[in-house]
Amino acid sequence: MLDTVRFDPVQLKSAAALLSSLASEPRLLVLCRLREGEASVGELAEQCGLSQPAMSQQLKRLRDAGLVGTRRKGQTILHGLASLEAEAVLDVLYSLYCQKR
Repeated sequence: MLDTVRFDPVQLKSAAALLSSLASEPRLLVLCRLREGEASVGELAEQCGLSQPAMSQQLKRLRDAGLVGTRRKGQTILHGLASLEAEAVLDVLYSLYCQKR
């Protein structure tokens, strides 16, 4: 007989929020770029092919989900990954979809 799978409700909610964020192509692209290192809104917008307002909106959603954090460097605000879980999932996605086979 199979054992019942049990999840901590808080962890389940966190996992669902992470996967929901990754389900958006623009947000996934931003997270993949941030996997390489911190960047400003302007850099991210240019590299991801989004307008700065659209990039700011995506970054806000990622910050609200706890996946991206910010720090100030002079007058520039840099964005970077703030979630070890997101980094681990991105590593798996990278190994599955981005490495040459």
